[in-house]
Amino acid sequence: MLRDVQQSMADLLLAGDREGGRAGDLAAARLFRSGKLTAARRLEVYRHNVLTNLRGALMDIFPVVQRIVGDAFFQHAADQFIRSTPSQSGDLNQFGREWPAFLADYPHATELPYLADVARLEWAWHECFHAEDAAPLDVGRLAAINPEEHGALFFGLHPAVRLLASAFPVMRIWQVNQTDYAGDRKIDWESRGDTLLVRREDGVSVEVVIQSLSAGAWRFLRELQLRRALEPAAVAALEEDAEFDLQEFLVESVQSGVIIDFSREEAC
Repeated sequence: MLRDVQQSMADLLLAGDREGGRAGDLAAARLFRSGKLTAARRLEVYRHNVLTNLRGALMDIFPVVQRIVGDAFFQHAADQFIRSTPSQSGDLNQFGREWPAFLADYPHATELPYLADVARLEWAWHECFHAEDAAPLDVGRLAAINPEEHGALFFGLHPAVRLLASAFPVMRIWQVNQTDYAGDRKIDWESRGDTLLVRREDGVSVEVVIQSLSAGAWRFLRELQLRRALEPAAVAALEEDAEFDLQEFLVESVQSGVIIDFSREEAC
C-alpha cells in the first residue's frame, strides 16, 4: 500500500506541468488534503521544489556543460532528463550518472558532438571528489615478492581515480570554460583527442587533478582497471605506444597514489 502511494506520488511529481489534466487533479486530491491551497496547487508546489532541487544538483555537477549551452538550454534538457531518468537515491551526489548518455542522444545537442564527453569528464571529476579514501601501496610488501612473479600480479587503482578517452579535446574545452580562466581560448579542433587521468590529491585541501596521458600510459591503467595482470597490461600498452616506459610509469603511478594495492590473484 505505502509503495503504491509513493509510486503514485513520484509519477505525479515527474509528470509534465500540464500533463494529467482532470485525472491528475483527481490523483492529487487522493494524496493531498486541501486547505488554504487546493490539492492540485499543493502538488504544483511539491513538483516545483523537486524539479528545482534536481535541476540544481545537475547544475552543481555539470557547470561547464551549462556554460557551453546556456541556462535556457540546460534547464530544458535537465527537465527532460529528470522526467526520463528519475533519481534512484536520496543522495543528490548520486544523481546525474546517466546525464552524459542522455546528452549523447539528446536531439537538440546534435551540433555539439563533444558535449557528452565534456559531461563525462565532469562526472568523473565529481566521482573522484566524493570517492572514498585509501591507503598508499605498501612498497615493502611488494619488495618481498620475487621480481620474477611481478608480471602475474594484479594491481589496483585508487577509488578516486577515473580514466576517460575522447575523440575531442575535452580537457581544453573544460579549461577554457572555467570561471577563473583568463588565457587564450583557442581550441584545436583538429587534435587527436584526449586520453585523460582524473584523480584526487588529498592534502591540506582536497584537489581533483585532470592529467593528460600518453596513449600507452592510458592503455596500461585501463588494462589494470579491467583487472588484467601486470605483464599483459604492459604488452597492451606497448602495442599502443612502442615508447611506453613501464618501469618509469609504474613508479610514478605508485608515488602519486594512482596505484595503491596488488594481489596475486584476480579479484572476483
